[in-house]
Amino acid sequence: MSPEIICAVATPEGTSALSVIRISGSGSFELLENIMSLEKNRLRGMRRKVGRIFQEGRTVDEVVAVSWPRGSSFTGEEMVEIICHGIPRSIRTIMEILIKNGARRAGPGEFARRAFGNERLSAVQIIALAALWDTEREQTTLNGEAENSCMELLSGIESAREAVEGFIEFGEAHLDGDDDAIGKVYDELIGRAGVFKREAASIEKRGRVMLMGPMNSGKSTLFNLLSGEGRALVSGEPGTTRDGSTCIIEVSGRKVQLCDTAGTDGLGLDRTASEAVIDGLDGTERVIWMSVGGKTPPPGEVRKKAGEIIEIAAKSDLDGRRETADLLNVSSISGEGLEELKTMLSRVPGSMSLSGVADRISGSIEESFNFISSGEYGLAAELLSEAEIETRRILSRGENIQLSVERALSGMCVGK
Repeated sequence: MSPEIICAVATPEGTSALSVIRISGSGSFELLENIMSLEKNRLRGMRRKVGRIFQEGRTVDEVVAVSWPRGSSFTGEEMVEIICHGIPRSIRTIMEILIKNGARRAGPGEFARRAFGNERLSAVQIIALAALWDTEREQTTLNGEAENSCMELLSGIESAREAVEGFIEFGEAHLDGDDDAIGKVYDELIGRAGVFKREAASIEKRGRVMLMGPMNSGKSTLFNLLSGEGRALVSGEPGTTRDGSTCIIEVSGRKVQLCDTAGTDGLGLDRTASEAVIDGLDGTERVIWMSVGGKTPPPGEVRKKAGEIIEIAAKSDLDGRRETADLLNVSSISGEGLEELKTMLSRVPGSMSLSGVADRISGSIEESFNFISSGEYGLAAELLSEAEIETRRILSRGENIQLSVERALSGMCVGK
């Protein structure tokens, strides 16, 4: 349980009939009892109280306080929701009073982070919860399908491992006359792994791909080729791109957010725009670093802050090809390197991501089946055990999918 009390407005900004302010942490009840001039322990437990919030003896607003005790709230801590009038001035004043009396403003996703830390939400539930705010996704409800499919996958892995280990110990007698019993178990298991992969991809926060590099290196032209639309303005004049364009593209069945950016060697507003992009890198993005002929390496700050960098020798049809292992030759005119680039973009976004682990589990299952086909049952059982461990870790604290959990939490609003 965190010793700090956090507070945040949980409803959208603007004027409305009602607004909700959340507070959570040890001492939340006492804090609100004080500013509402309530008797001690009035909010202890699961309670509701209509009253007023005061500042220097004057009423700020008439509110309804709904309290939950530790272990029963969303966060697992003492928690109170203050339902007040949706008047921006009143909301600001209540927040100021809470902070003056010992609370602090919550960070993005901090309520959900505490719920995760107190085992009120699982790692998969955190990721699925964050997906609800993506308006371009088909999922609009927290249906639990991803977690359910993971549990079904675990059950299938256990059944397959037991069948293989039984065959190792007892031979054909373990099959009860059905020579294809193990094959049938694997058929069902591979199907369950495919379902889980699809569910994982459906809730995973889309990876961002940033097109970066010096001015006039062909970023906007490549953006238009990958997006299939003329969204980015293309010109031979340096500094044409400033605000950048963004779109969702699908590459080999995976959707990613593609972002065009201003040249990193610009001046004035161009430099300001480029610096803002670099400042906004949080270690989860892929950066496609483009420079003509691969002559300009990524600056140290980009190398430090980007999750992954794909370096491109751009305009290979004009400037000549670079035969270097760490550079991909790309030409938007001849098409050289485009398919290889798409393949690189379709790869799973990080080994600690939900999709990455789902792919790894599926691969272990398929490799295990191949060993069965060649009669190497011991190796098949080992791979199933590895897949089982990975799946159990997803369903417990998600130690192997922390990248996805952090992406999900960082994308939530402060009231969640």
